[in-house]
Amino acid sequence: MVSVILLTYNRQDLMPRALDSILNQTYKNMEIIVINDASSDKTADILKKYENKDKRIRVITNETNKGILYNRNLGLKIAKGKYLAWQDDDDVSETDKIEEQVQFMQKHKDIAILGTEISLIGTKRMVYLWPTEVDPEEAEIAFLIGRLPVVLATAMWRTDFIRKYDIHFDPEIPLSEDFAIYDKVLEHGGKIMTLRKVLYEYRIHRSNPKEYYDTIKKMSKKLWQNRWKRLFPGSKYPNSQCKRLKYIKEHNKYFKQSTVNRMYAGHCQTDIFNPSSYDLILMGENGYEEPVVISKNNLKFWSNKLQKNGKVISYKKNQKVEILWEGKKETITYEYK
Repeated sequence: MVSVILLTYNRQDLMPRALDSILNQTYKNMEIIVINDASSDKTADILKKYENKDKRIRVITNETNKGILYNRNLGLKIAKGKYLAWQDDDDVSETDKIEEQVQFMQKHKDIAILGTEISLIGTKRMVYLWPTEVDPEEAEIAFLIGRLPVVLATAMWRTDFIRKYDIHFDPEIPLSEDFAIYDKVLEHGGKIMTLRKVLYEYRIHRSNPKEYYDTIKKMSKKLWQNRWKRLFPGSKYPNSQCKRLKYIKEHNKYFKQSTVNRMYAGHCQTDIFNPSSYDLILMGENGYEEPVVISKNNLKFWSNKLQKNGKVISYKKNQKVEILWEGKKETITYEYK
């Protein structure tokens, strides 16, 4: 029923935990395809032991390093499942992730790609996450204005839709491959959305040079602009997400007007907080405590540490954010470190 694809390269310390999180799923009807991209550490030996223990595991080892896009496409090509799920080799899936996604995909035949919300590991900071949209139309609008509607590592794909339209990873778009996939799915009428459940632990790496992130932003923006031109030919691409939402609101002929109005009001018409003006906020939390991980739902935030919702009261970019957690009478201020 489900093909889980895990790509790995020199992650002997982290990969076993990622693989165990798939093996320990409550849902069992899976094949697990592990592609070892010519690792030079002990990854191959570790995988051989896993393969001998569980017949669901199929290990493919490249003789030379092929890179992530080649391996993603290889996984797509050989997967046999009705659904296809991804697992990064340094992340962890919650035990009921696959079961939750399969149940939802079985009931909602029109969904081509289904993600989940995430918590964060590997950081001592609290993090403001990109918006995740549970409504497929909101997700499509989010992509159009320049936001990531689904976190690729969490996604489950409907295999017959992907193969019908020959959707695969484009080697010409190496750093924005997820945006390119969503663009293709939407262009063929597929729906994408995110389950409002935290079912995946995601590891943030910010160790690459600034040029790396600048390139991702540049390539992603080109994809958004191209989609914008297809839907609104002849119009200039507005220079902020709120301006794009406003333009869609005033020239809408594709979406439910109530959906556009709700998104515009929620993201752009508040004196307290304007979450559409940036993609990611990182800030310290006393430097030594476990991270407060915050994901965004309009003005509401969820803390995995506190297990509570919070509301942003004030925000000063690159300096601090003030949050009122539910059940508390006083706000807490978090400052950048």
